[in-house]
Parts: sequence; structure tokens; C-alpha cells
Amino acid sequence: MESYVFLGALLSFALIETFRPFRAQEISAPRRWFNHAVLLAINTVANIVLFRGGAVVFAIFISDKAYGLLHRFAPFYALRFAVGFLAIDLVHYASHRLYHRIPLLWRIHSVHHTDPGFDVTTGFRFHPFESLLTQGADFALIALLGPPPLAVLAAEAVTLFQDIFEHANVEVPRALDRMLTPFLIGPSLHRVHHSVAAADYNRNFGTIFPWWDRLFGTYAARSSVELRRMDTGLSGYSEDRSTSVVHTLRAPFD
Repeated sequence: MESYVFLGALLSFALIETFRPFRAQEISAPRRWFNHAVLLAINTVANIVLFRGGAVVFAIFISDKAYGLLHRFAPFYALRFAVGFLAIDLVHYASHRLYHRIPLLWRIHSVHHTDPGFDVTTGFRFHPFESLLTQGADFALIALLGPPPLAVLAAEAVTLFQDIFEHANVEVPRALDRMLTPFLIGPSLHRVHHSVAAADYNRNFGTIFPWWDRLFGTYAARSSVELRRMDTGLSGYSEDRSTSVVHTLRAPFD
């Protein structure tokens, strides 16, 4: 299921942003896309090697053993499903915020922000250390709560979709954007987070829902600069460094 969601979203939004982009890309796409594809491959292999299975497999194991708080305090499946789904998104919000707040974690996470462009492949641009930490946080939550495996599968599938959709260089029709924004993070909200201005990139940490940003005071409906003119990336990083696999992997240690 997850692979179908991933491929469907990637192909759909890649086609849209190719023929109807929100704004022209100033950076060479082939180098960026190759770099991001290599990172995606490394992250996938690293997670398989270290964790010996995905979050859904781990959730099945936990569920079979009836471990976790939800098995004790939430007798109804629908409630366990909803709490599990929301908790996974909340953990992603919290961990994302920590990546920006703790200097060591920021050195790792800044790899994601050094992309001078902004398109569907930016959602793959994570350092392997961050990918492993994120997966570890998911496993810890699953062990603590014991959410239904279907809730974990749904959260992972929607997160995969969101990683592509919210980074897509597409313009969502204004009426549709107004309808979605209260319930779902789209490109207009997440692009703010990729601004070069610190006041902007320390906003809008959510992955699926904008509710956590609103609740904890990190929500920004718009950037300090009009989105079509807003520079993305991090200042001080050249295009050559940002699009080099070697420099990207070495960046946290520079």
C-alpha cells in the first residue's frame, strides 16, 4: 500500500509541477534529483538493516502481545485507531521541533533545509542519521502506546503522501487551499518552513495536520516574504555543495 501511495503521489505531483509549476526553478533539477534519490536509497537500506522491519511489522508484534497503554485504557478499536494515528503525527511534530531547537540535531536536520530548490524530491532529502532517529521515535511510540497496526499503516501512508504533496512546486487553487488549510498542511504552508529567514523556518513544523502548530504557537499562515519571491534553502550554502551527495552526507560534521 505504501509503495503505491508513494509512486502515485510522486508521479502525479512531478507531472503537475513540470507543466504547471508554482514558480520556476533556478537550480539544476537533474543534480538535485540524483542527490535526493541516493539519499532515499541510503535511508531505506539503513532503516531495514538497523530495525529489521518497518513500523507496521513492529506494531503487529506489539499488538499480538497486547503491549502498550492503549490496550489498557482504550477498549474501543476506533478510539485506539484515532489516538494512535494522531499520536504518530504529534511525535513527528515534536521531533521536528527538537531538530530545530537542539544544536546537534539541527546540524543533522539542516541537510533537509540546504536544498536551494523546492519540489517533490525535497521530501526525500534527509540525512540518514535523521531518518534513523525518526524511525526510532516511531518505534518508541508504538512500544509505549500499542496502536493498531492499521493506524500505523494509515499514518505512514499519509505521511508518505504528505512528504511529497507539501514539498511539491504546485499551486493549489485558492478556493481548495482555503478548504484544506484548516485540516491539512499543503505546499503554501510548508513552503514557509523552507524560507531562508529564520523567523519563517522556525514555523510550521507539522507533517499532516496544522493543529499542533496552532496549539503550540508555531503556526504561520504566510511567510515574511511573498511566496513567489521567497528564497528557499539556507544562506551560505552554494549550489555545488547542496547538490553533491558527498557534501550532503558530510554536512553535519563540517
